[in-house]
Amino acid sequence: MRNINTKKIKEISLKAIEKCMLGTNVIETVSEYALDDEKNEMKLVKQKISEKTIPPNADIIKLVFQSCDEEKKDYENLTDEELEKEKQRLIKQLKEKESAG
Repeated sequence: MRNINTKKIKEISLKAIEKCMLGTNVIETVSEYALDDEKNEMKLVKQKISEKTIPPNADIIKLVFQSCDEEKKDYENLTDEELEKEKQRLIKQLKEKESAG
């Protein structure tokens, strides 16, 4: 049976949630190959490399707000402006933690 390292899974999950909350940039490579009849092998014909920006995910932010027991705020009753302020506060806190660690 496979040994499951729950600490490692938690660490990876928290990093993924952080990326979803803050947004991220990814580099995507799309390659097109064609068969080279003379050498009877695949040859790279086209390659496109692009950088995409993935914006913060509001659903993940709400989920984190709801599961956060530190301040026990009732996020469902906050106005959009109050939610935005809280979001910015948490993002700032995450960035500070990221730069410190």
